[in-house]
Amino acid sequence: MTTTPDPAAPPVAVLGAGGRVGRAVTAALLRQDHSVTAVLRDPDRHELPPHPRLRVVKGDAQQPERLSPILGSVGAVVLAVTPFTAPPPSFDGFDLDYYARIVTALDGAWTGPHRRLVAVGLTATLRLATGDAVMDDPDLFPARLRPFAEAHARQLSAVRATTLDWAILTPTADFGSHPGLAARQRYRLVREPLDRRQATARLSHATYARAVVAETGAPTVRAQRVAVVPVTEE
Repeated sequence: MTTTPDPAAPPVAVLGAGGRVGRAVTAALLRQDHSVTAVLRDPDRHELPPHPRLRVVKGDAQQPERLSPILGSVGAVVLAVTPFTAPPPSFDGFDLDYYARIVTALDGAWTGPHRRLVAVGLTATLRLATGDAVMDDPDLFPARLRPFAEAHARQLSAVRATTLDWAILTPTADFGSHPGLAARQRYRLVREPLDRRQATARLSHATYARAVVAETGAPTVRAQRVAVVPVTEE
């Protein structure tokens, strides 16, 4: 007996599925009946729990032209890559266009009727009610990490120039596993500007992942950057 694919659960590719956020998103997608292709630069370094709807492939988000067969088989992509697992001692030589190059190349390599891109944002880029960005406040964001924030800011400019159906979902500053939080922590999507309390709220990876999953299957945010803010913290 064959089954009809659920249109609200399109097949999804997760670029950067081995990181903390990528793993949380992958798990959440599988729970919601999506078929997932986890794209990893080095699959041997990341052991994802086996699942009948999970396929793990080797690939590099910086070379999306080599991922064309994968991209052509999915209706949505989650961009959860990061150039490093921890802040480097120096940003000398860091490519400020790291994310911009990826989204531009994705636009060129990805063909098909449905091209939904949900990208993981960075709190530092969000605008506050004061008119400044979080990265401009030294109490909220270390100045030495500004090149990383600038790279995320350039991603926004680059994705605006594409024809992708995109959204950037940005977590709050206190973002982590937070195992003590309720498993069903509620959230809402907040458009900029944010107040300081919203920008610094405590958000779990699991809660953020649910927001990403919702925006892949039933988009409410298009061509915008929004913050994922926990309701319980407001």
